Amino acid sequence: MATRRYWFALAVFGGLLLLSLPLYVTHGSPCTGGRDCAVGLSSPAGLLTVDQLPRPGLLQVYALLATALGGFLLVRRYRRTGNLGRLVPAILTATVFAAGTAWLTVTHWHGFHRPSALVETAELILFNGATPVLLVAVTLLALAAGERSLPLLAFGVLFCAVAYVAATYDSFYLLGRAGLPLDTLRDPRGIRQALNIAVPAALLLVAAAVARLAAGRSPARAGAGAGTATAGGRHGRHSRT
Repeated sequence: MATRRYWFALAVFGGLLLLSLPLYVTHGSPCTGGRDCAVGLSSPAGLLTVDQLPRPGLLQVYALLATALGGFLLVRRYRRTGNLGRLVPAILTATVFAAGTAWLTVTHWHGFHRPSALVETAELILFNGATPVLLVAVTLLALAAGERSLPLLAFGVLFCAVAYVAATYDSFYLLGRAGLPLDTLRDPRGIRQALNIAVPAALLLVAAAVARLAAGRSPARAGAGAGTATAGGRHGRHSRT
């Protein structure tokens, strides 16, 4: 069953994003004493730019190592179950996305320079704080295609929407819009950017847990069905004697 395989992929993606959270924590912004506390609320080109990241160099290194480690773990898992071919679309997609992002970032691509939010969104391909989340999003869609799984595809589409919001909207602004009693300007603990990654990571881990539970129940139902069929067969043979 496909669920037995892709729950592990969801857990790997979520776990690797979770481990990156310390790289997003800043020194905080108390916003006191007349200090300029202007905070960007949204940007189609991405809100977590390299200039806003506390340690962009470390994040780039971590993203590269996490991509390699995640690929290794998934290849090992799928090879062990004899379904490595189903993983090929995801591996190819992740490789192309990562390589394209690295090349465009190194060559200092600056987008298409047109007054269009849709075109400006293309700049998200450049390395930014949301790049790991976006990489997971496109990889999930490719994995759903390889697994031929409609539930995984539906979750992949949902996660793509969450990833886009995480890349383009300020987390405190969204929480304030949700009705939480939060000062959207003050961030004394420096967790504003970390929340943009923590929410997608938590979503992946919850989905992994649900998929794992579903995978665990399926064999039990199949076994119960087989047992019922066997008992029925025995009863039939007994009634004929």
